[in-house]
Amino acid sequence: MKDWLPDFSKAWERGENIRKDVEHYLTQVQRDMEKMFTDLRRGFDFQMEEASKFIKRFVPSINVSEDDEKITIKVELPGVEPKDVHLTVENDTLIIEGEKKEEKKSEKEEFKIIESAYGQFKRVIALPNSIDANKIEANYKNGVLNIILPKKEEAKKPKQKIEIKTEG
Repeated sequence: MKDWLPDFSKAWERGENIRKDVEHYLTQVQRDMEKMFTDLRRGFDFQMEEASKFIKRFVPSINVSEDDEKITIKVELPGVEPKDVHLTVENDTLIIEGEKKEEKKSEKEEFKIIESAYGQFKRVIALPNSIDANKIEANYKNGVLNIILPKKEEAKKPKQKIEIKTEG
């Protein structure tokens, strides 16, 4: 730190007025610090803006259940119109994609807080070989997309219990 500060001792010993030098030096330090914090804040503001875009992405929640006959996937899509959702099966993969569109506000309306997420979404779910992809059904009610994935007949066979033998 000693190298960082200017040496005013010789001027002091000669009895020179160092006040102007010290004021100039401190003013320069203050400018440098302000510039450093301004640059730091700009970088932080940019990173927060980018992070908020990621955090505010709409990602629908899913629940998956299974019984002997089928697998059921429930996709929560509040505020999403059924026409804005697309469901496809490709290479043993179920693809759910769409868009939650931002609500239009009137010119008089001014939001104070916005916690809702909007935008395009895509969920990709690997399907087991036991699913009959030609018989998949989907229905949409009250903001929930229900996808029924029927199992192939050979997958519906009862489970066979295997006895474990012990030696000795």
